[in-house]
Amino acid sequence: MTEGRQSTEREAGLAFFEWMIEAFSTWRFPAFALSLIVGYELLVLAMLLLPITDDAVGRFAEEFKTWCFGYDPATGRSQPMYLILMLTEPLGLGLVLAAVYWKQLREILHTPRRLLPTFAASTFMVIAAVVALVSISGDAGASGELPFPGERVRTSHQPPAFALVDHDGAALRLDELRGRVVVITGVYASCGFTCPMIMGQAKRAVAELTEGERADVTVIAVTLDPAHDTPQVLAAMARGQGIAAPTFRLATGAPSLVEPLLDRLGIERRRDPETGVIDHANLFLVIDRSGRIAYRFTLGERQERWLTTALRQLVAEAERIG
Repeated sequence: MTEGRQSTEREAGLAFFEWMIEAFSTWRFPAFALSLIVGYELLVLAMLLLPITDDAVGRFAEEFKTWCFGYDPATGRSQPMYLILMLTEPLGLGLVLAAVYWKQLREILHTPRRLLPTFAASTFMVIAAVVALVSISGDAGASGELPFPGERVRTSHQPPAFALVDHDGAALRLDELRGRVVVITGVYASCGFTCPMIMGQAKRAVAELTEGERADVTVIAVTLDPAHDTPQVLAAMARGQGIAAPTFRLATGAPSLVEPLLDRLGIERRRDPETGVIDHANLFLVIDRSGRIAYRFTLGERQERWLTTALRQLVAEAERIG
């Protein structure tokens, strides 16, 4: 009986192996993969156009735009670079697949009807995935709270190094903060709308931490207007905001240093030549104690709760690592 079972298992394994070889050597695999890519591209475009509402679909659209497009609820704008990456990376993969499997795909083009089952299967998978995600978003919305995604959305990108000056005139280098949990954002002193909201969210998120947790956190607000925001100007802003080092540090430097840094941090901005107002992204970059960008957040009540949760988890993680 044992030998018969082993023989059956070997035959089943061999059959599966042969099926895999056939699937990857014919037109079926590239056709299925390409149809999935097309479905993904259509989904991204649909999410871009879908309005944000209070129902399950609208909540899913908001979460999708926030995490994938860098959507900012305060301004209603997304970051174009995020959208470009979301669309171009799968297209590049599709072009590679088409080039590698061109011979197999060319054969099926003469009988396109044979592609219908493949397209139907991929379409079903895309629709099923969307329905599942919308359902999850709807359930979370009905309960009144969407849990922090945590490790599912955590990144491990290297932030750009910088050497600036804070509002007290002290040197500020990112590498000297290695071992702390660091939040980096962008504001400027003469901003009268979103910058106070950014600072308010940062202060509230930090205030939710215990005294011991706050001792391990530094919030750096890099000026978006380095030509105007001297350390003295930022010191006045710090007094107005009721913040102080070492927990909060408003940073400035020569425009030739600050502007490229803001670009590398992904903080988009544009100055109105007539009014001088800087229209900018509202972004919080959270760096863990290993010196890697772990999370990105924007403005909003949910984002604020998640920012606090992320800070608390990263501080606790550092304590466990020792």
